[in-house]
Amino acid sequence: MTDSSSTPASKQAHLPWLDGLRGLAAFWVLASHVQILSGLRDLPVLSWGGIAVDLFMLLSGFLMAHNYFLRRQAEPWGESRTFVLFWLRRFFRIAPLYYLLLIVAVGIGGMLADGRSAIAAIWPNTATPLRRYLDDSAINFLAHFSFAFGVLPDYAFRTALPDWSIGLEMQFYLVFPFVMLAVLRLGAYAGTFGALALCVATWFLFPGYFASFEMPAFIGMKLCVFMAGMWIAIGRQNGAMTRALAAALAMMVIWALVGRHLHAGEPRIQILCRLCIVVGMFYLMNDGSLPGSALLARPVAWLRGKLSGRVARFLGDTSYCTYLLHLLILLPVAGTLAGRADYVALPSPLRFLLCLALVLPPVYLISWGLFRTVETYGIHLGRKVVKAVGGTRPRAAVTRVNADAG
Repeated sequence: MTDSSSTPASKQAHLPWLDGLRGLAAFWVLASHVQILSGLRDLPVLSWGGIAVDLFMLLSGFLMAHNYFLRRQAEPWGESRTFVLFWLRRFFRIAPLYYLLLIVAVGIGGMLADGRSAIAAIWPNTATPLRRYLDDSAINFLAHFSFAFGVLPDYAFRTALPDWSIGLEMQFYLVFPFVMLAVLRLGAYAGTFGALALCVATWFLFPGYFASFEMPAFIGMKLCVFMAGMWIAIGRQNGAMTRALAAALAMMVIWALVGRHLHAGEPRIQILCRLCIVVGMFYLMNDGSLPGSALLARPVAWLRGKLSGRVARFLGDTSYCTYLLHLLILLPVAGTLAGRADYVALPSPLRFLLCLALVLPPVYLISWGLFRTVETYGIHLGRKVVKAVGGTRPRAAVTRVNADAG
């Protein structure tokens, strides 16, 4: 199987089917929260919003490594300039919209807490500490404004936004250039597995610190997922995706075993689902070097087409805002519905569908507007800053990384 474009797989700057995949991941998170807040019992897949977040991490790991390969000649990995330009690009992509919605979330925290309390009054098993919505202290705001909250257990889950993963993403951006430098100096296997070994050692040395997080907001808990995505890019770059897949699965299995050794861990079915998503991502990004490529060429091409359509592009464009925004709308809507006896008396699937139907239009309408304004402005501003700081160099041919080295 080959990419539809004549451009080699490793040199394609934009892979349109990833837009749709991001959009589906954002919708999955939204739907999983609607499931909880409408009192619908846990259902396999639908309720596994954490795995949808892992899908975002896989995509992020792949895209960061993929773009690093594309820019390697213009922005050599060993130069401090490359680190600075990378961090500037990512800051201006993430921060403008996040800061806006952070201010909104803190400002309407009382209203959100009221909605959350109304839901917990009907379905007590869904209750969460209200400090998440009511802490408008300067230290909490500063921790989030600086993105330091991801390493502070007391503040990592202390706003109405699902931003624990945003702090995690920013930590990944911080360490990513160093991981890629290790890949350059030591080889892909030694570089990535060395980073994984460091995470494992840290977990064994400081188990109390890891256990104190309500959500896996610290990079040491999730670096393996990002690196699994990086291995997709490494495999495509070297035309050896089978070995890359084996490396990614090995990292995921090692981390799952470590987690089950140190605490109860998550159900095996969710671990298996996460491994299946990794395999699925590899085949979606297949350059023809994976087993069964010829047999799966047509279904993969069909899926890429579906994930590249107009609706998929819309979902992809709005995915970041949809992910950040949806609870700010869902909590008041679900709280109001929970106060109505006729709604509570409905069968749980109908409650879920009604709540979802009421939430989707405003979430996607506002997300589209913010994408066209705040997000787009941030991206353009970031490009100007990057150009001013680093200048421009012509993009040259991509250099291969030796996955066998080290």
